[in-house]
Amino acid sequence: MTHAAGALDDPDALEAGDRSGMLRLVASGAAHLRQAAGLTAEAGLAEALHGAGRPRSVVVAGPGAAGQVVAAVCGTGCPVPVLAVDGKALPGWIGATDLLFALGDESFDLAAQAVRRGTAVVGIGHADARLRSLAVQNRLLYVPLPPPAGPVRALLWAQVVPILLVLRGLNIVALPDDALEAAAVRLEEVAHRCRPSGEPFVNPAKQLALDLAGALPMPWGGTPLERAAAERLAAQLGDNAKVPVARPLPGSLDAAPPDADDFFRDRTDDPESALHLVVLNEGGRVAVADAARARGIPVTEITAEGAHSLERAASLIGLCDYVSVYLALALGVDPSPVPARTEIEARIY
Repeated sequence: MTHAAGALDDPDALEAGDRSGMLRLVASGAAHLRQAAGLTAEAGLAEALHGAGRPRSVVVAGPGAAGQVVAAVCGTGCPVPVLAVDGKALPGWIGATDLLFALGDESFDLAAQAVRRGTAVVGIGHADARLRSLAVQNRLLYVPLPPPAGPVRALLWAQVVPILLVLRGLNIVALPDDALEAAAVRLEEVAHRCRPSGEPFVNPAKQLALDLAGALPMPWGGTPLERAAAERLAAQLGDNAKVPVARPLPGSLDAAPPDADDFFRDRTDDPESALHLVVLNEGGRVAVADAARARGIPVTEITAEGAHSLERAASLIGLCDYVSVYLALALGVDPSPVPARTEIEARIY
């Protein structure tokens, strides 16, 4: 723990350890959000929506958390289902009355299948992506994003915003322009609070990263937005910090040692990876946090801020992304490359 704390105290050491610049990418969330809004308008959004009717369902194809975040922002009152799919085969029920968002070349096969079925498709990816050629050939709306300076998972907001703007144009989600800007401002506030020069005692992301060093994190969320943030945190802890994460099952809370409340116990007998519950909270008391504390399990609650669901999502996910990168750097791990994922994807694709 002392070594981990020292690694996060020194901004120069952080920069040296963060060889791929993941901290800079996380800090660019607000810029990605605003830039994506402008690029979506320039791509011909208004023309593409002219005369378009409401689809039967909205499907987000591709790896990552964008689909879950969009569904959470749309909320339970959304007039159509919003689903996320991944892999090589499109579900058989998707057809001409549905709308599919394809995220990058990882979703190329799914987008091609959707085009053959007559499904409306919107592509979102880099300007030189193979997916763009498919969009041009079939006269699809395509939002070209700038080439990434790092892994695509760091461009979550650049993927989410074009989807939400299309759905806004179809009257599926209420998203005022001031809500978009509020989310960007919230990401800037998180970046300021979690800046590398901040000491751990005033930097919530560094503090939680230190608390999780040597622990077994268990992200937990109850509402759709909380669950989306919790799953994003779990994925980022795995990809960035390369640490295992406990599944959020109630029975997992009973994995704590029975003498966890005994102050005078011998700490050498404690498990090497003690459970640490991270509760993503939109507000209110969380029963699972109370149950965990009663069992002597450490609990950290991250409370959402903001009026609109997009702003609340930004407040939770923005902080969680910082936590995953700081934990990687505290453990001496380069947060960018994920060799196992790269190998698996190479074998699949």
